[in-house]
Amino acid sequence: MGTRNGMNSRHWIYWMPVVTFGAVVGPAVAQDAAGVEEIVVTAQKRQERLIDVPSSIAAVGDQTIKDLNVQQLAELSNHVPNLIIDSNVSLNSAVYIRGVGANSRNIGFDTRVGVYLDGVYLGQSPALNQELVDLERVEVLRGPQGALFGKNTVAGAINLVSRQPTFDTETFVSARVGDYGERQGSLRFNTALGSTVATKISFNRAVRDGFTTNLFDGSDVGNRDATSGRAQLRWDVSDSLKVLASVDGLRTRERGEYGNAFTNTFGSAIASNYSRPRTINVNHNSADERDVYRGALDIAYELAGGSTFKSITSYRSTEFASTIDVDYSPLDLVSVDFADEYRQYTQEFQWLAARTERFEYLAGLYLYQQDSDTSRAARTHSQAPLLGLPAGASLPTAGDVTTRNAALYAHGTYDLTDKLEFGLGFRWSWEEKEANYAIDGSRLPAFGLATGTFSDKRTDEDLSPTATLTYQWTPNFISYLRYAEGYKSGGYNLDFVGPRVFPNSLEFERETARNYEAGIKGDLWQRRLGFAISVFRTEFENYQVDQFLEVSPGVIAIVIGNAAEVRTQGVELEATLRPIDRLTLGLGLGVLKAEFESFPGGGAGNTDASGKELPGASPLQANASVGYSVPIGRSLDLLLHADYTYRDRYYSDIDNRTSVTVGGMTVPYDRVSASDSVNARIAIAPQSQRWEFAVWSRNLLDSRNVAIYGGDFFGTLTRRYAAPRTWGAEISAKF
Repeated sequence: MGTRNGMNSRHWIYWMPVVTFGAVVGPAVAQDAAGVEEIVVTAQKRQERLIDVPSSIAAVGDQTIKDLNVQQLAELSNHVPNLIIDSNVSLNSAVYIRGVGANSRNIGFDTRVGVYLDGVYLGQSPALNQELVDLERVEVLRGPQGALFGKNTVAGAINLVSRQPTFDTETFVSARVGDYGERQGSLRFNTALGSTVATKISFNRAVRDGFTTNLFDGSDVGNRDATSGRAQLRWDVSDSLKVLASVDGLRTRERGEYGNAFTNTFGSAIASNYSRPRTINVNHNSADERDVYRGALDIAYELAGGSTFKSITSYRSTEFASTIDVDYSPLDLVSVDFADEYRQYTQEFQWLAARTERFEYLAGLYLYQQDSDTSRAARTHSQAPLLGLPAGASLPTAGDVTTRNAALYAHGTYDLTDKLEFGLGFRWSWEEKEANYAIDGSRLPAFGLATGTFSDKRTDEDLSPTATLTYQWTPNFISYLRYAEGYKSGGYNLDFVGPRVFPNSLEFERETARNYEAGIKGDLWQRRLGFAISVFRTEFENYQVDQFLEVSPGVIAIVIGNAAEVRTQGVELEATLRPIDRLTLGLGLGVLKAEFESFPGGGAGNTDASGKELPGASPLQANASVGYSVPIGRSLDLLLHADYTYRDRYYSDIDNRTSVTVGGMTVPYDRVSASDSVNARIAIAPQSQRWEFAVWSRNLLDSRNVAIYGGDFFGTLTRRYAAPRTWGAEISAKF
């Protein structure tokens, strides 16, 4: 396996009709086979079967999460077609759906994919990579979701759905060990406190050494050190009134791996450790610290006629701090400190009307406020005079952004005939951002950054409609057409900026998206085969681009602007087959073309970037899985699972290069080669499922592929590698 040349994704497009036809009308399977699991989702605010929702949605249940052996949201990347999650460090966490996404390392720049926990928006990059503890499922909604989901969902939404307390008493414990010093322990306790009150407490602690070695002192970098927990209280006040209160928290203390530098500080010569993957050589390891806490109160009241009124109130606090050795060398030269804080309040009211014979609708009011603060500083150290810089100096920045958002939304469906359904929805949004910022580049003039203060306020308004037409061929087979719009609010570039940006070009405009989609979904052969196929085209206008650009020789600054047009289009296929009782087969395929339709001046040196592929967009993603259970004696099962993922080549940067020449030597850069990976899990458990023992391996064949190329403050060129082979064992019990 390992890194190799990619398959031609156009061939997959040509063969798609054949593959689909074979899957749908192929040979019949045994009549006594058990059907695939029926999945219920809340993608449209109501509980519905996955196959009834006219949209491209992937749902990953708790059993699949366990089989895939994923512990964090980022590890779902590549297991869902056209989904990529980059969360090697919290500062730059980003989710990409259909080739479109963004990190929000800047408090004035929002994400494109909304991530929600039980319907509540998580916010900026540091809060995104949640531990997957005690979840019922993860829903991945592709394409704009403006009509029903909160903020800035121009690319899609991910909804993490936790298990709610029940009135049973149960304790669940698990322990996990693995190579690289991995140790993890989980505890979950659920009990009734009376006939109407139940509570659940979940706790998880996970540590692991890093995969990268610092040659300077032999330490490891890129480790995992996370503590998370959740407490929930359910009160069924009456048959019609339900209350759920919850609090959760996440605390991490890690040494972030911001990339393996393969050049010297200024990008003028190849580094001595170029041929040694997963190594750095710095005198100060990076430090990443996160503290994320949330409290929420959900109230649902069902009226006599069957309609339901809901109130969802939430507060979230996110604090993030990081220190980066931006000279990427063993010399004591320059570092950058980051400290960001977010305080977020949301209130949502929903009205879910009772369904009449042909009509069903819901409506809501959404209120959101986020107060964010940033404090960042570049600092010189004892050996800075080697660069002609004073030792002990700093270049500080400080800023705050207050965001207020209000939205009205509604969505309804009407049965035109017994088989044909028309759906229409909208979301009207008003958003205000008020920003204050200060930067003092005069303290280190050699960096070529700006000096001054800035205050401004901007307002965006938007109306995002959604329309669907759904035809139900049978109770378990539908086809649909969908049109949806979404928008991402404008904002401010409050980062290390140069004089060409500050102050007149700090502000950037909102972007909008229009999505056209068609698909079919179904459960066939007595629900032995479940499948979903969609084709889509999405057009973006005023697409916001966050770039590192050279502002003076050897000095990089952050520039955010608007590309004129971006277009993405492709195909998604997901299928699950249960041909016999104990065998489950899975297949996922994402074909994608994502490019800048018009972006004059967007490339290096103000070259025309029109026609360039979007960074991170792979023409092809594929995954396949097999699960089989073997009975052992009368009471035990041997559970076997293996899965394979493939990701085609992609570019790290807008310029779409394949190599770079450094000091007279040409080396690969920007274009990341295709890669694949195999994961496996073997478990033994009683048929009662009261306990389980398992051994597992991720990246079983140890593919050693680059995950992304990058650069930093002084023009250093970096590359970051995907995780190596890991293995371990775990045991769990419930009683």
